[in-house]
Amino acid sequence: MYAPVIVFAYRRLDKIKECLESVRKCDIAGESDLYIFADGPKGTQDEQDVRNVVSYLEDAIKEGGFKKTELIKSEYNCGLAASVINGVSDVIEDYGKAVVIEDDLTVAKDFLVYMNKALDFYENDRNIWSVTGYTQPLKSLSRYDHDIYYGYRGCTYGWGTWKDRWESVDWEVTSYHRFLASDYMKKLFRRGGGDMPLMLKHQMEGRLDSWGIRWCFAQSMQDRYTVYPARSLVINHGYDGSGTHKSVQEGMNDYSHVYGEEIKLEHLYPDKRLSREFYYLHTDTIDKKIKRNLKKILKR
Repeated sequence: MYAPVIVFAYRRLDKIKECLESVRKCDIAGESDLYIFADGPKGTQDEQDVRNVVSYLEDAIKEGGFKKTELIKSEYNCGLAASVINGVSDVIEDYGKAVVIEDDLTVAKDFLVYMNKALDFYENDRNIWSVTGYTQPLKSLSRYDHDIYYGYRGCTYGWGTWKDRWESVDWEVTSYHRFLASDYMKKLFRRGGGDMPLMLKHQMEGRLDSWGIRWCFAQSMQDRYTVYPARSLVINHGYDGSGTHKSVQEGMNDYSHVYGEEIKLEHLYPDKRLSREFYYLHTDTIDKKIKRNLKKILKR
């Protein structure tokens, strides 16, 4: 049985159209169950946008293209974190696994094939936390000899996991005070990027509402890995500033994966060179601060 596909939508009509069409074109879409969670409006300012998205989704599910399609509409705004936590929990309870996509992503035609193969291959590997079809353009990948690599940080851009991993997450992060007092726990957490402790701090202080940082924290505390492809099957279109937690920045604008090419799945260990590059990509170094300040000066 193929993993169900869960798509989360809110108010961005152009994004959900592109996302859903790309999923529909996937090779095994017709054999996959699709669940779409449409969040409700925050108020009058986005009510029409949400109404437009829901109207489109109601028409889109009539077109078919999937084994089964269900649209779950919220009358009020849950927020992305609650939507993902509740939505994935509901679906994964019945299937034991799931593939999750947010509305600012488009996926390659063989994305679902790859994701299902990866979910089957790593299901009984207790070292693996999740799998993803996305990778960032790490320079070291051009000299890497495998089709996948292990990362210390979970990815929220087109990912999949299993019921037992998902249900092991403490979404209240009750161990946070113990984490603050433990250098070892901090070291484990920082392997995925120097930005993660601050994000978790903001989450615990109520300044951020992110399911992703809590997901990554649970992964780190259990010392597990996320499997990334060496070439991306996902494009993230959310870096235009339209997302809830996205700022305007440069993102990948094409699939680096070539459709139909074989992706060899293996049981590996984290590559030190890739892990180091991945870490610095997510860490605000002095060099990055200097470059930002120079850009600000040049714009004046």
